[in-house]
Amino acid sequence: MDLQRWDRAKELVGSTFELTTLIQKRCRELVKGKQRKLVDLESRNPIQIALEEILQGKIHLAPPPPPEVVQEMSEAGATSAGTSEESTSIEVKID
Repeated sequence: MDLQRWDRAKELVGSTFELTTLIQKRCRELVKGKQRKLVDLESRNPIQIALEEILQGKIHLAPPPPPEVVQEMSEAGATSAGTSEESTSIEVKID
């Protein structure tokens, strides 16, 4: 992987943790077929696709919900039979 591209993507996203989180979540969407790729890239490697989408400004992490919403979600989750990973995960925003 080109380290200059990685560093540029890290600057766009904010931190290494946020970048790896965004890449992981986007790769999951691509592999499961939930979304088509948003860039014209011949590679079928989901990591390369996600990185290119970040560099082109096609995807980013959604800002976290306000504390009130988090509290409401946790209260609602306590009364439900179970929570899914998706309901508590970081949201990927596609522009």
